[in-house]
Amino acid sequence: MRYVCRKVEGPIESVKWDGLEAVSLVQVVSGEAARLQTSVKVCWSEDALMVRFDCEDDHRVATMTERDAPLYQEDVVEIFLDAAGKGRQYREFVISPRNIVYDASIGNDGEGNIDINVGWNAEGLQTSVIEGESGAWACELYIPFINFDAVPVVGTEWRSNMYRIDDDKQGNRHFWSWSPIGSVHFHLPKHFGTLVFAE
Repeated sequence: MRYVCRKVEGPIESVKWDGLEAVSLVQVVSGEAARLQTSVKVCWSEDALMVRFDCEDDHRVATMTERDAPLYQEDVVEIFLDAAGKGRQYREFVISPRNIVYDASIGNDGEGNIDINVGWNAEGLQTSVIEGESGAWACELYIPFINFDAVPVVGTEWRSNMYRIDDDKQGNRHFWSWSPIGSVHFHLPKHFGTLVFAE
């Protein structure tokens, strides 16, 4: 899975999202179509990566109100970003429909042992949730490059995956991703896709 991440000018408020490529999330295990449509668009500026999730929805579960609460136990969207591309150290950003943030720095030894540093908070992170029609909602993230070891240039490639967790009205949990990983265990970086930074 590869996504060409286009460069834009100005702050996230001025991004023309309609002109960017959208990818749809699929069932994380099988890769089949998801129950609800979730599209994701990604772009970048000199200073930050910017991401937008657009989510169809017919039932929301979002009760938590504190930063770094275990939001992934309810409805969320997520992006994992591995700037080094080695699958050993990456950042996780989770946003609920209430615009509550969970961000963490992840260490992964590749053998199933994961060190999650929830005490890490992304510097300059901006998020927003926009209400849509018929229960739909969108989430936008502005993630400054100061939170990574290197600033990308044209041609840089990062490993990444985007996810959504959604509860339906019957209480069933659904797990969707950009790059299918064959498991509901999201921390399998060998299955991440690739973001390609371009003009």
